[in-house]
Amino acid sequence: MTRPTVEVADLVRTQGDRFVAENRSWLSYQQLKVLRAIQRCRTPALGGHLDQCSGCGHSAISFNSCRNRHCPKCQAQARQRWLACREQELLGLSYFHVVFTLPHELNRLCQRNPALLYNLLFRSGAETLLEVAADPRHLGADIGFLAILHTWGQNLLLNPHS
Repeated sequence: MTRPTVEVADLVRTQGDRFVAENRSWLSYQQLKVLRAIQRCRTPALGGHLDQCSGCGHSAISFNSCRNRHCPKCQAQARQRWLACREQELLGLSYFHVVFTLPHELNRLCQRNPALLYNLLFRSGAETLLEVAADPRHLGADIGFLAILHTWGQNLLLNPHS
C-alpha cells in the first residue's frame, strides 16, 4: 500500500494551529482533543519503537499511533475490516443511500438536548422511509433499513445527519 501524497494529519500539522486560533470560539474540547491526537499521530511526540528484521538485520523506527477513533489513519484498517464484514451480509438486490440532515439552525438545540433531537431525527427519518416505500407510486413495499448518526461534517463542524 502506498502512502497518499497528502494526509489529513499533514493538513492538521501545517494548518491546525491557525485553524484552532481562528475558530476557538466554537470548537469543543472533544474537537480540540481529536485535532491534537491527529497532529501527534505517528510522530516522536507519542513515542515509538525499533523494528528490526531477524533475517537481514535492517532496523527502522516506528512511531506509535494515537488510536483515536476519529483519526483516519488509525481507523483505516478497522474500517476496512468492518466494511468487509458488512459486504458479506448484503443481499443480492439494490441498495439506496439516503441522508436526513437537520437544518444548521437546530445545532444549538442539538448541543443542549442531544438525546431528544437525535431521537426525533431517527424517528422522523424512519417514518418517512416507511411511508414513501409503502406508497405504490414509489416502491409499494415493506422495507428494512439501517440508520447511523453522524454529528460532524467533513469540515469537523457540527452537522447532525443520519
